[in-house]
Amino acid sequence: MLHRGGLYAASLAIAAVIGGGGAGAPAQAAGDANEIKGVVAEHCVKCHAVPGYSTQSLPSVEAPSFQEIADNPKIYTQARLRAFLRRPHWPMGQFRFSPRDIDNTIAFLEALRTR
Repeated sequence: MLHRGGLYAASLAIAAVIGGGGAGAPAQAAGDANEIKGVVAEHCVKCHAVPGYSTQSLPSVEAPSFQEIADNPKIYTQARLRAFLRRPHWPMGQFRFSPRDIDNTIAFLEALRTR
């Protein structure tokens, strides 16, 4: 049985997992930013500007740059990113991210965040 303080701490931990972070700060991704670099180079750069890979988004697609996504964690929360990455999006077609790929992509984005 948890005492009142332990229950509060447990509630905060659950809220952080569900909401992608507490008090406006994103939770750290469990992935490895280095493991997703091949996918980023092969797929993501087709539409997104990605620092170190491409400097311009595809003109016909209104895809935010990875830097914009990384620097706006209140808009692009972990929960929102996870939901988006679970389903294929144009022009990726049938490409699907595994749960590990999603963790790694979020870690990659967090590594780009300007502090």
